[in-house]
Amino acid sequence: MSRFRISSGVVLDSVELTVGDLERSTAYYTNALGLDLIERNGGRARFGVSGRTLLVLHELPGARPAPESSPGLSHVAPQLPRRSDLGRFARHFLGTHSEARLIDHEVSESCYVVDPDGHTVELTAARPRAEWRWADGLPVLVAHPMELSALTADPEAEAPFEGLAPATELGHVQLKVTDAELEDSEPFYCDVLGFEVGARMGRKFLGVGPGEQRSMIVVTNRFSTADSEPAPEDSAQLLAVNLTLPGTRDLEELAGRLRSADHPAELAEGVLTVQDLSGNTLRFAVASQPGSTTAKTSSDPSQ
Repeated sequence: MSRFRISSGVVLDSVELTVGDLERSTAYYTNALGLDLIERNGGRARFGVSGRTLLVLHELPGARPAPESSPGLSHVAPQLPRRSDLGRFARHFLGTHSEARLIDHEVSESCYVVDPDGHTVELTAARPRAEWRWADGLPVLVAHPMELSALTADPEAEAPFEGLAPATELGHVQLKVTDAELEDSEPFYCDVLGFEVGARMGRKFLGVGPGEQRSMIVVTNRFSTADSEPAPEDSAQLLAVNLTLPGTRDLEELAGRLRSADHPAELAEGVLTVQDLSGNTLRFAVASQPGSTTAKTSSDPSQ
C-alpha cells in the first residue's frame, strides 16, 4: 500500500455528543465551563468561543451515561491560550464545584471535569516546546497531580473569570478503542488516514496529527477491550468527531485512500464519514464548502 499523508492543513473542528437534558447541559457548558451558546435549534445546540463551534450537543431525553468500558469519548479538550487562562478557569470552577482533577502532563497542564452526562472535558494549556522533554523524537508524557495554587500563582490568573479566553480552540479529542497494544488503531490512523504519530505512552495511548508532534486525536485502550460492548443507543455518547480539510482535492484524496484500503466510508453532500475499527465516527469536510462540518452537523438523534 503506497504511503499516504493527510493534508497538513487538517483541523479538528468540533465534537458531537448526545445528552439527556439540553437545558441542564446548556447551563453547565455556559455557566460552569464558560463556553458561549452559539445557536440552539430544537434539540440541538452549538457551543464554542468567538463564534467558533467546539461542541455540538444533541438532546436524547432521559439518556444516561454510557458504560465506561464502551468505545467512544474518553474526553474532549478545549485548549486555552495561556497558563493564566487555565488558572482563572480552575479557580472559577472549583469555586462552585468540588470535583475536578488538576494534572501536569509536562507538555501541558490540565483541569479535568465531568459534565452531568458523564462526558469528560479536559481544559488544557500547552507548555512552551522549549520546556518539553523528548525521547525517540517524541515528547515525554506524564500525568502528575497538581495543586490549584500552582496554576493561580500568576497574578493574571486573579482576574475575574468572564468565560473562556477568545483564542480558545479545540486542542484534541481522546477516543476509547478496543484493540490491545493499539495494534489495529495505529495502522488505521497512520497508514490509512495518513496521520503521523505525535505522542505515545507505551501501548496504552497514541496521539496522531498532521505532523510536527501535533496530536489532535488520541486513542487509548485503557478503558475498553475487545469484548467491550458498544454504548447503548439510548445512552449519552459520542456521535462524531468533525474535522475539516483545506480543499476538495484533499477530501477526494482521502476518500480514494479509504477505497484503496477497502475501508468502508461514505462521501455524501461534501462530507466524508468513516468509522475507526472500534466504531468511533469521524467526519471530514472542506471548511469553505456548504457541506462543511462547521456549517452542517448530523440530524437530531431524538427526532
